[in-house]
Amino acid sequence: MPVQSLSEHSFCIYGAGIVAASAYTAIEALYGCTPLFFLVSDPESACDRLYDINGIPVKTLSEWKTQVLCHRLPERYLVATPEAHHLAIVETLHALQIEDDRIFLLTNERENKLMEAYYADILGHNTVPAFLSPFNTGAHGYSAAGRKHGGNGAEQDRFFMEEEIEGWAASMAYEQPYLTSAVHVYQARSHMDRPLLHHFALPSYIRPIQVGADLTEESIADLRDNDGESISAKNRNYCELTATYYAWKHSGASYKGICHYRRLFDIKEEQMQRLLEREAEWDAILPYPTVHYPNISTQHSRYVKGEDWNALLRALKELEPAYYKAYEQSILAGERFFYNFNMLLAKSAVFDDYCSFLFRVLERTEQLVTPRGWERADRFAGYLGENLTTIYFLKNRDKWKTLYAGKIWLT
Repeated sequence: MPVQSLSEHSFCIYGAGIVAASAYTAIEALYGCTPLFFLVSDPESACDRLYDINGIPVKTLSEWKTQVLCHRLPERYLVATPEAHHLAIVETLHALQIEDDRIFLLTNERENKLMEAYYADILGHNTVPAFLSPFNTGAHGYSAAGRKHGGNGAEQDRFFMEEEIEGWAASMAYEQPYLTSAVHVYQARSHMDRPLLHHFALPSYIRPIQVGADLTEESIADLRDNDGESISAKNRNYCELTATYYAWKHSGASYKGICHYRRLFDIKEEQMQRLLEREAEWDAILPYPTVHYPNISTQHSRYVKGEDWNALLRALKELEPAYYKAYEQSILAGERFFYNFNMLLAKSAVFDDYCSFLFRVLERTEQLVTPRGWERADRFAGYLGENLTTIYFLKNRDKWKTLYAGKIWLT
């Protein structure tokens, strides 16, 4: 059942996080239909409760069960959560006597294609064709510099069509040794990671690296983030950003990146090779932005304390006033698109510039928070890093040519 078939039925969305909100936005824009409501598991406490998304009610399972006879029941249930949760949710829906033919799972592949179509749609189709979207065969790619992000129209909007590659793809030589030397995408792994349930063959350009290696005697990867100049000991605060720091300081590759143990870019080796062949067309690749309602101004409040956020803003104003102004002009002005996950692939010069900004601001933030970063074990710096990534690329959206890619969520 394709996603667009939901337009033929009443439906609800199981989930209310970033996957659900983004899927709702795309489905409404592309197919003109909206869910009756969002359905979520019962929260652990009232403070975790979300009551609506863009005016559409969010119902807990308990509320749905007690009010089921008083409300119109949806014909379809779209499960829009990280794929690792799908099996448990299907079991929950089965217990509610909802049959499989009424359940639609938004898998990694479907989510990527849906969001790719959405972002191509909001950029418009009056754009200059360039080359095949390297992200999902048969779908459309897009740049970050579109109308929704304040770009200046067709000159910056880019639209990538599959047929554009037919003439030159077949004759292009694929050289894996060059690929692995030119591209270093570091996959952050921890000794505390749960084993994957399914095997996944990593592309050759991915280099697993153990993060937080300073904090354990276990060794789980050939590369460790405490080799040479490092911030490995800060891993409890910085999370995967200790691998980002390692890539900044130690990689000599022409293209550098960071991904996660369970989250990878959906870019195959041959697609990466095509990107290298057309390197003039892009400077950086980010995951598809997630959509937030009413905007992303309070996104940080779910993960960091108010005093930590205020320290970040103070550090930003002190060290990078131009970026603080960009924060005011974009995020405070109602920006809805957010760059999650601290994932990035970029040309070396762009990656290094980003890291110089990121770690300079985070280091100053550490000095301003109480207790100081070294004295605490929460993940505040990692979460703040997502916000700084968003600010950085919103500030530079007219400077860097940015592509977006789907993600693979490993289970």
